[in-house]
Amino acid sequence: MKTGGIEALAGKLRHPDDGQLWFQLVETVTKRTYLQHGVEVRPGDLVLDAGANIGVAAAFFADECGAGTVHSFEPVPPIYELLEENMRGFPACVPHPYGLAAKPGRAPITYYPNAAAMSGLYADPDRDREQVRTYLANTGAPDEDVERTLEGLHDAVELSCELRTLSDAIAEHSIERVDLLKIDVERAEIDVLDGIGNPDWPRIRQVVVEVHDEGGRAARAAELLEERGFGVVTAQEPEWRGTVLKMLYATRS
Repeated sequence: MKTGGIEALAGKLRHPDDGQLWFQLVETVTKRTYLQHGVEVRPGDLVLDAGANIGVAAAFFADECGAGTVHSFEPVPPIYELLEENMRGFPACVPHPYGLAAKPGRAPITYYPNAAAMSGLYADPDRDREQVRTYLANTGAPDEDVERTLEGLHDAVELSCELRTLSDAIAEHSIERVDLLKIDVERAEIDVLDGIGNPDWPRIRQVVVEVHDEGGRAARAAELLEERGFGVVTAQEPEWRGTVLKMLYATRS
């Protein structure tokens, strides 16, 4: 396991917006957002990263935690190009140019060039803008800075993407075990979970999900995981209070 820290990892990753890169690094490396409430990645572990974006989490799992293999799934073509480039420096990371869903196929996907991490199948510029506004207000940002940040942030481009099920990916790559399934897919959380066939659930040891809790989505995801034998903790960081963004941490006893 390496201990280069956030600055060393930042030097190995490219992102068109340094501010967004550092935000992701702080969330992933400093705050350990994906590794809380008993969730861990140990040397040699196999990780599936659904919603990889430009590869910050994948790089962290490989470089700092010592994961043996990290399969990273990113369906937005321009974001995938950056992911593929970034992962060349991390031999343990295997990027895939498709998303994980309840069934395979192609689908339209919304891409935010100025807020790439919020792109997704169910992106909604108005809701996404208000979520960022609330987050910034919670951090104490002055109103004028908030409005300046939001200007053009969620200008959207519609693209087409490929989708496969997680069970298809497990079969294709002959995956026998999944030590951590990380899901950060901007409102498509249930779709990813619904794409796991019954024979594959016992392979999965831990799950961490960023969930947009709209229409009872967090409770539904937690119930689904509990039915599969996981203990689930639902949490929300103080900066996200007043938004629908929550984290689910699922582990087997």
